[in-house]
Amino acid sequence: MRPFTSSLSVSAALFAFWILLSGKLDAAHLGAGAATALVLGVAAARLWTLPPPIAAAVYRPLNEVRWARVALYGPWLVREIAVSGFQVAYVVLHPRMPIAPRLLRVPSPLPHTLARLTLANSITLTPGTVTLDVEGDEFLVHALTPASARGIELGVIHRRVAGLFGPADAPRAEGDRP
Repeated sequence: MRPFTSSLSVSAALFAFWILLSGKLDAAHLGAGAATALVLGVAAARLWTLPPPIAAAVYRPLNEVRWARVALYGPWLVREIAVSGFQVAYVVLHPRMPIAPRLLRVPSPLPHTLARLTLANSITLTPGTVTLDVEGDEFLVHALTPASARGIELGVIHRRVAGLFGPADAPRAEGDRP
């Protein structure tokens, strides 16, 4: 029974997100959105209990997220995606195509699976980089250019993700805005 009750908060968040995106407030759409959110929340709750644990609090993994920092992380990530997109467009449209791909092995001791998943997806969302593999605390990342490789090696994105799950006084990188 515990996975079902823990899925209610996730279902509520999914339903709120659905309302925000759809903008439809009639009974049929709200009913369909609520039913879908509940099914997805229950399905996700079952997956949270499978090994490896997604977070220290198995039945409440989202309790470990610093939600105030998520509000700052989202816009920061969107800005990084836009800047990287322009950089990749420049490289691709440049007559000499100054592409110098490389593979990086990046250590990243994050507290749990949810934090590692967030980092891997954030790297992949940023144009010019793709997370190819995660093995333990090590990420294998493909970088299209030296600039995108430097961005990963400097670890700004890692510190940002660690701050989403870490203590309120987590250190920031130089030049890393809140």
